[in-house]
Amino acid sequence: MRYPNFFSEVRRIQNRFHNLFDPVWEGGQVYPTLNVYTDQDKITVTAEVPGLSPEDLDITVAHNLLTISGEWKEYTQNKPRRIERARGKFQRRLELPVAVDSEKVEASVKDGVLTLVLPILESEKPRKIRIEAKA
Repeated sequence: MRYPNFFSEVRRIQNRFHNLFDPVWEGGQVYPTLNVYTDQDKITVTAEVPGLSPEDLDITVAHNLLTISGEWKEYTQNKPRRIERARGKFQRRLELPVAVDSEKVEASVKDGVLTLVLPILESEKPRKIRIEAKA
């Protein structure tokens, strides 16, 4: 039988505990959870937004700051016995690694996942420098 390293387990628990309070100290909430993917031409952000329609979301982009906000409505049907899903207003701000073209951002929601495609500004893209040989 193999036992986990005690100190690494304590460190893991300690990190999880501290991460619980990070959003509170920053004035935000942990929802929705995000994934961010980058390549040379674009940044793709996915966010979990179960139960929200496009009308429930507000997305803004300014230079390299993305803001996603919205509201999960209170449960009005039967009084729930247990609530684990987020509810109420939320706002997530994400500083992007480069400036994006806010005029060309594409947004869609499917199966509770918001997908944002943010094209990187041409001036931010790396460019190859041609070397001239001199005699």
